[in-house]
Amino acid sequence: MTSLRLRLVIGFMLVSVPAMLASAFIAAKLISDTFEDNVGHWLRETSRFFALEVSEAAQEAQRVAGVIGHRLEHSADDARMQRTVEREFAVLNSVGYDLIAIYRPGGELIFSSRRFSSIGSLPEKTGLGLFKISADNKRWIMAGAVQSVQINGQPANLLVGSWLDDSYLGGIKVVTSLDVRLFSDFDGELEPVVQTHPDHPVTVPSEIRARLDAGEDEIFDPDAGSGAYRAVYAGFRGIDGKLAAISFIGMRSEAGFFEQLGRERLFLGIFLIGCFIAALVGSLMSDVLVRPLRALTRGVRAIAAGDFGQRVGVGGGREIAELANGFNGMAEQLGKLHELEMELRRSDRLSALGQAAMVIAHEVRNPLGIIKTSTEVVRNRAKLGDTEAKMLGYVIDEVRRIETLMREFLDFAQPRPLVQSRFPLRNVIDRVAAIAEPELARRNIVLRVEDGSGGAAILGDADQLHQACLNLVLNAMDAMPAGGTIFANLTADAKNVSLAISDEGPGVPKAIRTEIFNPFFTTKVKGTGLGLAKVQGVAVAHGGTASCEGEEGQGAVFVLSLPRAGMGGTP
Repeated sequence: MTSLRLRLVIGFMLVSVPAMLASAFIAAKLISDTFEDNVGHWLRETSRFFALEVSEAAQEAQRVAGVIGHRLEHSADDARMQRTVEREFAVLNSVGYDLIAIYRPGGELIFSSRRFSSIGSLPEKTGLGLFKISADNKRWIMAGAVQSVQINGQPANLLVGSWLDDSYLGGIKVVTSLDVRLFSDFDGELEPVVQTHPDHPVTVPSEIRARLDAGEDEIFDPDAGSGAYRAVYAGFRGIDGKLAAISFIGMRSEAGFFEQLGRERLFLGIFLIGCFIAALVGSLMSDVLVRPLRALTRGVRAIAAGDFGQRVGVGGGREIAELANGFNGMAEQLGKLHELEMELRRSDRLSALGQAAMVIAHEVRNPLGIIKTSTEVVRNRAKLGDTEAKMLGYVIDEVRRIETLMREFLDFAQPRPLVQSRFPLRNVIDRVAAIAEPELARRNIVLRVEDGSGGAAILGDADQLHQACLNLVLNAMDAMPAGGTIFANLTADAKNVSLAISDEGPGVPKAIRTEIFNPFFTTKVKGTGLGLAKVQGVAVAHGGTASCEGEEGQGAVFVLSLPRAGMGGTP
C-alpha cells in the first residue's frame, strides 16, 4: 500500500468514524426500541388471546347451561331430572367440563357432579364469568356460567364450568420462550393456579395489582421479575364484577437475540461492522484514485529511463484525465526532442568526421599518387621476374582501392551542391535498372518495378538520387547470393513520393536497425559503412527520409521518401 493510498484511507476513516458513531448509536437504539415494541405488541396480543380463550370458555359454558336448563325444566319428576343430569354430565365431562351443579336460591345443593364449595356466595341469577371453587382439597378458578331455571315449579340455578389449569393452556405451551401464568385472588393473596414454567418463580407487584383492581385492562412491564421478564399483566373479573384473577404473559429477557447482545454490544457490533465496511470502501476508493497516479508514476520512471514511447491511459476523473493528457503530450514532445538531439549529435559527428576525412584525404592523396606513379614506372621499366611484377601489381591495386576510399570520404564529408530539376522518380529507378542489368543477370537476380505513383514528380538532383538508389539495389543484390527477385515499388500521396526497395534475403535484425545509417557501420567484410549513410544524406538533402522496414527473416525493405513537386515546378 503506497503512502498516498494509506493517507487516503486514514482520511476517509477520520471523516466516516464520527458519522459511523452517530449512525451506530441511532441504529442500535432503533433496533432495540423496535424489538422492544414488537415484543410488547406480541405479548399484548398473546394476553388478549388468552383472555379471549377464557371468555369463550365462559360463553360456551353459558350456552351449555342454557341447553341443560331447558331440558331440566321439562323433566316430569326428580328421578327423570337425576337421569338427565347424570347423562349430560357424562357427555360434558368427556369434552372437558369439570363441574355441573344445581342449587336453590340461598345455596342449597340439589345436585352436584362432585363435592365442592364456593369461595364466596353462589350467584342467584343468570350470568357468566370466573368462579372461585374449592374441590378435591384444592382451590380452583373456574370459567363458567349460571342459568336460572324452574324445576317442578320452583326456582333453581344451574352452574356449569371448567377449571383453568395447566391442561387448559393447550397450544400456548408450544411456545417454549413464553411464560404463561394465572394468579387467583384467594383470601386477599394471589396464588398461581396456572403456570408453564414453575421453576421460575414470579410474583405480581402490588402496584400492578392495584392498577388492575382500579380498572386497567392490561399493563406492560419491560422489567418484570426484577428485569428477568418482559411481561403483560391482565385482570379477569369474577361474576360479581370484582378482580378474580391476574394473568401473566411474559418472555424471558435472555430469550431474545438482541437482548443477549445488549444495547451496548449491539452498538459496538454495528460500529465495528460499519468501520470495516468504511475501511473496505475507503481502500477501494483510494485504489481507484491512486491507480491513475501509479500509471503516471510508472510513465515518469519509464521516460526517466529513456523510454519516450511510454503513454498512460486517460481516465480517473477530469483532473486526472487532464494530467494524463498533459503527460502524454509531454512524453511526445520529449520523444521529438530526443530524436532531434540524436540527429544533432549525428550531424555533429558527421561534421567532425567530414573535417577529419578532408584533412586525411588531402594529406594522403599526394603520397598515394607518388607511390602509385613510382610503382608503375618501376614495373614498366625494370626487368622484373613474374613474382616481383605480381607483387608490384598488388601494390598498385591497393593504392587504387585507397584512392577510391578517399574519394568516398570526400564525397560523403563534402557533398556536391544539388543540381535540381523536376522529373518523375520512376526515371531514377529505370536508370539504375539499365546500368545494373548485366550484374543482375550474372547473379541470377530479377529487378521488378511496380509503379503506383501515377508519374508523380520530384524536384531533386538526378545523379545523387541515382547513386543512392544504386547503393540500395547493390545492397539487395549482396543480400541474395543465390539469386532471387528485387522489388522496386513506387507510391505517391499528396505530399510525398516513395520508393521501396525490397529483397528476399535474411532481412535486417531489429537490434541494428538504429545503427545501419551511421557512417562506418557495416556488416560486410570489405564494406566501408558509407553506403547507407550516403543514402540517408542524399534523402535529408532533398528534404526526405530514408528508413528500414520489413520483418526480420522475411527480407529487408528500404524506403526512400521524398517531397512531391508542386504543379508549378516547386516542392
